[in-house]
Amino acid sequence: MEGRPGMDDPVTAIARAAEATANATGKMLDIVHDTGGYLGRVFADVPADLIGVIGGAWLRERHIRLRARLRRRTEEILRERDVQDVIELSPNVASTLIAGAQEESRDELMELWARLLANAVDPRLNGVRQSFIDAVKAMDPPDAKTLNYLYRVKAARIVFGGGGDSVQTTIEYISEQLGVRKDDVEVSLRHLETLRFLTTTPQELNVWFPTANMREFMRACYPELSANE
Repeated sequence: MEGRPGMDDPVTAIARAAEATANATGKMLDIVHDTGGYLGRVFADVPADLIGVIGGAWLRERHIRLRARLRRRTEEILRERDVQDVIELSPNVASTLIAGAQEESRDELMELWARLLANAVDPRLNGVRQSFIDAVKAMDPPDAKTLNYLYRVKAARIVFGGGGDSVQTTIEYISEQLGVRKDDVEVSLRHLETLRFLTTTPQELNVWFPTANMREFMRACYPELSANE
């Protein structure tokens, strides 16, 4: 039986459909597994003047190396989370995150920059607030270490003094767990209070409680830790 003019015979039609499906599937897989490629384009497309690449040759080289480090660590986090597709970053978020990270070589804070960037491109999360970016800019490594510890052990109350355990805890207990001076812990607690990650009450100025801001920040950085909340 002859087909109508301009139409394929059934065998040819099936072959064409299969080819189209294969091509579409291939393109889809390219997109799904292109998280690294997307980040590469983001880092290449953000203008240097927008992220503050200024100064002498040493400083520019340092910025370039730190941006490369941020990209590598972000890609590692996305692979660990099995993120197979990404969402497009707004120019403001992209430039702000990259500009902040390229000024930071300390491991504890670079880790937070990478985790915020991973959050920003993960379609399941996408919860990066400007206040979170500002907080990382203001942190010192001991602050990040203390914050991470408090969240991981689900500390509910931190008291100035000794004794306690991981949940109803104290400065002395935290210092022992982290292997740092008690003064270091106190300085970090008071700084985290100014960043709105901890709060006190008028009746108990030397007793700290985790805030919703702290929990949301840590969920943005470590969603795997909050999966069972």
